[in-house]
Amino acid sequence: MNGVQLGLIVLGKTAKAKQKMRVNDVLSGVPFAAPELPDAENPFLHTELFVHAQVTRILVDVMAGTVGILLELRHVDHLPANTALLRVTGVAQQNWICTATANEFTAWSITGATMHQRPGEFQFVAQCLPAGALRVVGSAAEFVLLEAATLATAPPDYLNDPRELIRFGVADGNTECEAVGVARSAQTERV
Repeated sequence: MNGVQLGLIVLGKTAKAKQKMRVNDVLSGVPFAAPELPDAENPFLHTELFVHAQVTRILVDVMAGTVGILLELRHVDHLPANTALLRVTGVAQQNWICTATANEFTAWSITGATMHQRPGEFQFVAQCLPAGALRVVGSAAEFVLLEAATLATAPPDYLNDPRELIRFGVADGNTECEAVGVARSAQTERV
C-alpha cells in the first residue's frame, strides 16, 4: 500500500466520522450517514418524546413538497442532541394556527403530539404553548437528530435577550450540523 492509498483510506474514515452539512441539506434530502435511533429515542414509537421540544422554524420547500419542522432540544434531557428536524415528504397540507395575542418573538413549546401512519400517509399534529397548533400531512417522514456546533450550551432567553441574539441563538436552515441519529416513519425509504 503506498502513501496515496493510505491517505485516501484515512480521509475516507474521517469523512464518514464527521459528515458536516447544513440543515437545508437535510431538508432537501441530501444523502447522509447516521445511525438509526434506538427505540427509546424514536418519536415515531413514542410521541411523548416531542414534549418540551420547541418549534423554532417551519421550513417549506414547495417545489419538492417537503416541510421541515426545526426543533430546539437544548433543554430536553431525553434526546442526545441540541436540535432536530422532522422532515415530512409528499406534503399535501401544512397548517400553523395561533392566537393573535401569541405573536411574540419566541419558540413554541410542544405540550402534546400525535401521529397517524397508514400506507402512503403520515400525519403529525402538535399542540404548542403559548397558544398554537401545527399540522402536517404527507406521505412519509424522518426525524433527524442534529448537533449544531455553533450553538451555545443553553438556548436564548426569549423574554430578556435582544431579538438578534435570539434569532442567531437557534438553528436555522443555514446552520452547519452533524447528523447524530435518524428514525423513519413506516413509509420512508432509507436515504
